[in-house]
Amino acid sequence: MALPNRVDFVAYDERGQPVLLVEVKSIHDTSELWAARFRRNLLEHGTLPNAPFFLIATPERLYFWRQDATASKEEPPQFTMDATAELKPYFERFKQTPEGASGEVLELILFSWLNDLAESGQSRVNEDSSLEWLSGSGLLETMKRARIELSAV
Repeated sequence: MALPNRVDFVAYDERGQPVLLVEVKSIHDTSELWAARFRRNLLEHGTLPNAPFFLIATPERLYFWRQDATASKEEPPQFTMDATAELKPYFERFKQTPEGASGEVLELILFSWLNDLAESGQSRVNEDSSLEWLSGSGLLETMKRARIELSAV
């Protein structure tokens, strides 16, 4: 599998610094081991900026890391979410299923979810304690002021 030399989305803080790198993959039956290896390969072989957060999104799972500048080693995600439950309203809004969503549609779903998370993330955590990692890691606070763009790096 050829690795991209960039990720799909980058969230920037108010100073224009990358704070979240997002890679969207429309593949199924992934695992934390797969995600750790995929991320390591991206970081080692891609031309990616340093960012404190990293996300790999598939139709079934969301894999999150809080990372430092030396993040190229293989390590399991610190937080894994069931994407089918979290993204269900978005799949419905776009009249898609996790099984049938193409890469572009999945990117649009993730882009919408990330923007909603930036706007109302803490209230979502208050409603659903399984999202606590998003708050505890500092990601939600960072996302409140972030600008999310399709990656050009």
